[in-house]
Amino acid sequence: MFLLFYNSKSQENKFFTQEQELLKFGEIILNGENDSIRYEANNIFQKILIDLLSTKKSYKYKFGETAPLSILTPKNKKFKFFSWFVPLKNGNYDYYGLIQTRKKNKKKHKLYYLETIEKLNRQNQNNEIQYDNWYGCFYYDIITIKIKNKTYYTLLGWDGNDNYTTKKIVDVLKLEKKQEPIFGANIFNNNQKRIILEYSNKYSMSLSYDNDLDYIVYDHLEPIDGISINNFKIYAPNLSYDVLKKTELGWQLETNIYLNNTK
Repeated sequence: MFLLFYNSKSQENKFFTQEQELLKFGEIILNGENDSIRYEANNIFQKILIDLLSTKKSYKYKFGETAPLSILTPKNKKFKFFSWFVPLKNGNYDYYGLIQTRKKNKKKHKLYYLETIEKLNRQNQNNEIQYDNWYGCFYYDIITIKIKNKTYYTLLGWDGNDNYTTKKIVDVLKLEKKQEPIFGANIFNNNQKRIILEYSNKYSMSLSYDNDLDYIVYDHLEPIDGISINNFKIYAPNLSYDVLKKTELGWQLETNIYLNNTK
């Protein structure tokens, strides 16, 4: 009994030590003097995280805040989603991700390493995307939605993109039995598999989930001159909102709603 307690405590201490290392190298990733230093720190950060998550019982470990790492877990606790970014001196960002799934017996787990292949754009917006052909994003919220006895995981994400525009993304993760993770699903009433919101870096926009309303709410975007459609360098919020309402059929999009009408 004592040996089991000792081993458990020793493992917990190891996880805590590794988490402190993640904090140290995370700080260098965000504030290193140049890109080479940040990439080197990220390589170490990634190795420490993979080592931690590959260890038995790591699924139960409760992380504290570990910038730039985001850790999301759905309500059914079937997996954990880790994503983070490396900010580069030229204003661009590199993204990294891991999905840790848990087996039924809760003792075994599996890691999926997300690989960034190409940027998310209008051409591949409606494609289903395999986890090893990922577009790269920092996810900050996860919402579970059930449609016809199937469970989907809606992700809210941020992409710093470049010196001109920023993107917010509403995507869907499918993680079914004996299948590898897939991004994108036609559960929106606008027939898209995900929603990309791109706008000028000069402005900010909100994208969040309202628990009370069961809505995803975000600023409605439009070109500031009113005519330059798809010139996202001049897109900005127009003081109204778009909402995605959770229904039995999926997410139902309504646009140009004023705040007092969403209550």
